Amino acid sequence: MKWLLFFGLLFILGMIIVVRYRRQIQTGIYVWQTFRKMRQANKPAKSQIEKQKNIGDVALVKCAKCGTWMPQTNAFNPRSRAYYCSAICMESAVKVG
Repeated sequence: MKWLLFFGLLFILGMIIVVRYRRQIQTGIYVWQTFRKMRQANKPAKSQIEKQKNIGDVALVKCAKCGTWMPQTNAFNPRSRAYYCSAICMESAVKVG
């Protein structure tokens, strides 16, 4: 019986506090949700993380015209074994050879 009275008084005290400070509680919840949304918005997407991890796995190739090294994914390869760093190098190599 005394525990029931104790928890009843504790519940009433809690309700008085909630009613009295409801605006501050609402503001605190709003601020917490805003920070949570900002943290989620600043997280990089999983695809970006995977791309950053796989950057070291890309092979480097040498431009057949100027000798510049670049990732194979960025190189121009017109269906041949030669790779070019730009369209300008590719066009000049075709004009010469």
